[in-house]
Amino acid sequence: MFSIHRLWIKTNFIPLILFIACSSITPYKALAKMKLPIQYCSISINSTPLSTDQVSLNFSLQNPYDKNMRLLMWHTPFEGFFSDLFMIKNRNTGEQLNYQGPMVKRLKPQLEDYLSISANEISSITLNLSLAYVFTQGNYQLHLKKNSFHFEDDNLTPFPLFCETPLIEFSIK
Repeated sequence: MFSIHRLWIKTNFIPLILFIACSSITPYKALAKMKLPIQYCSISINSTPLSTDQVSLNFSLQNPYDKNMRLLMWHTPFEGFFSDLFMIKNRNTGEQLNYQGPMVKRLKPQLEDYLSISANEISSITLNLSLAYVFTQGNYQLHLKKNSFHFEDDNLTPFPLFCETPLIEFSIK
């Protein structure tokens, strides 16, 4: 009985697994040939010391590809506050700040959910973090929760962008 199952696995299951693995890699062949960007994002907080109601964050992202791309804005600073984007920690107390903004459930992305960015262009946005986080006096650390974003070209081919930003430190007076 065991040899029948083993034969079935050998003739049916293993080729199926190989087919699935190879077909999932095929769309990314072009991506494998491309040199992936190392760093095309920046994040900073405007001047310090800051007031509790005006903590301005600047975020920039560059399209590193030699063609026009579309960025899915979901879960990025370009969307504004519709998801919890940042890890913010009070260095004095060790407490993590809770996100106070809306959390949105989504269906399939629509055209207006994308930001068009020309080849090698930089797009930037400034957000007031005080609209979604409650700050008190103290010293803080901040970083992005998500470090990869979804680009796609006109053919809807996905391209990753890894956004390794440094830990930002700032003070509230």
